[in-house]
Amino acid sequence: MAKSFYGIDLGTTYSCIATIDSDEIVTVIPHPLTNELTVPSAVSVDDDGTILVGRAAKNQLGNKPENTVVFIKREMSNKDFKRTIQGHDYDPVEISSLILKELVDGANKKRADEEGLDPIYDVVITVPAYFGNIERERTAAAGKMAGLNVLQLINEPTAAALSYGKKNKSNKTIMVYDLGGGTFDVSIMKIQNGIMNTLASHGDHHLGGADWDRAIVDFALSKIGAKYDQLDAREQGMMMLAAEETKKTLSSQEKATLQFVYKGIQTVDITRDEFEQITFALLDRTMTIVDEALDMAKVTPNDIEEVLLVGGSTFMPMVKGAVEEKMGKQPKMADPNLAVAKGAALTAMQSEKGYIGSGITLGTDKGSRAYGMFAYRDNKEMIINLIMRNDDLEIHKEFDSFSTRYPDQTGVEFHFYESETTEEAIDVDPSLELEGKGGEISWGHKVPAGTPIKIIVERDKSGRVRVFAECQGAKGEFELVTPGVNTLSFSK
Repeated sequence: MAKSFYGIDLGTTYSCIATIDSDEIVTVIPHPLTNELTVPSAVSVDDDGTILVGRAAKNQLGNKPENTVVFIKREMSNKDFKRTIQGHDYDPVEISSLILKELVDGANKKRADEEGLDPIYDVVITVPAYFGNIERERTAAAGKMAGLNVLQLINEPTAAALSYGKKNKSNKTIMVYDLGGGTFDVSIMKIQNGIMNTLASHGDHHLGGADWDRAIVDFALSKIGAKYDQLDAREQGMMMLAAEETKKTLSSQEKATLQFVYKGIQTVDITRDEFEQITFALLDRTMTIVDEALDMAKVTPNDIEEVLLVGGSTFMPMVKGAVEEKMGKQPKMADPNLAVAKGAALTAMQSEKGYIGSGITLGTDKGSRAYGMFAYRDNKEMIINLIMRNDDLEIHKEFDSFSTRYPDQTGVEFHFYESETTEEAIDVDPSLELEGKGGEISWGHKVPAGTPIKIIVERDKSGRVRVFAECQGAKGEFELVTPGVNTLSFSK
């Protein structure tokens, strides 16, 4: 039986699953109940304990918001986040696993009915380029909890560019502007001789279409002299759903009416001009991130030959207009809702075959975080970065510049940190420490100060970071990032 490969776009507001077969035909698998290509990233628990996922869960946002969870992707870095529903504590990993399971179960049913294929197990899952250690670990853990083997995590803009490159393989430098429901990423890539290398990635995983929705809500409430926190949970949920539909209407019409419930039924008209005025600051934040990404890539807008728009929020006319003005060229809509999942499926095939015959192949991708360790330099305690922000994702570095600090040391402790800095050395900030990732090595005899310590750091294509240390024959291995589920332990 010909093998198929699978990729999942685990989105903030909508998710989908794509497959590519041995003939390199890529398709997105529709949900068997709704026949929709995307599934709302929503989870709800009914009064009888029944778990609802997708469209049925999103519909509960206006009826039972206290039992419904949306935008969970924004909480992946929040170690303290939990929602207690029907006596059970749900964290971001479990909520995400339920969304993944809904996608896979639906795809399995669709495939079994039509083709009789084996159940889906090996997958590639996408993450925002700006996700760091804890977000990537939790995404992989969600895949494991859903019963999947996560072959790789891939950055969303990179996946979208791979999908686009399946039919557009010419040599060029491109920019992917990815504005989804809850996150924003921008990546600069260079395609040369069928190989795509990422030059820079940047983003904000707390900026997306949901913020435009909330701006509509606040605008409407200001018209009647009310504020969001004056609404009860049910009214808030219903209003956010209505605001999302209003935003979509304003993408094709010059005026829309928002109807909502607060002390009776209220209606507020909003024009596209008003909408664009109240959300200008949000759009401007994305433009600042674009500027920073261009700087990191050491290119100018004139060097970018093609601009791709990805993510459902790029349907807003204001986005296309602002990007065109910034870059000096008309951007292309690159299958905004589906490209990321399709690119993940292509990545799954490449992870096994090593190449994609009918499209471009991913060369080097970029990391979005710096990883360093506690050290003493120039009479000061510092964080010395071993991996720099915007280093190649797959990387190997060796350092011979570290040594023991005190006379008669018999061992050394290691503390590791993750940050967004572009500097090689920064002041020690305890909030940046990767808890539980450090340790010590001991060689059992006294050595003079300045005894060399050899450090090797490696990061693989999924973002797994390991540090190897050696001094006086004593060796230690420390795993800073563990996105691969085969080596990941997870407990509630």
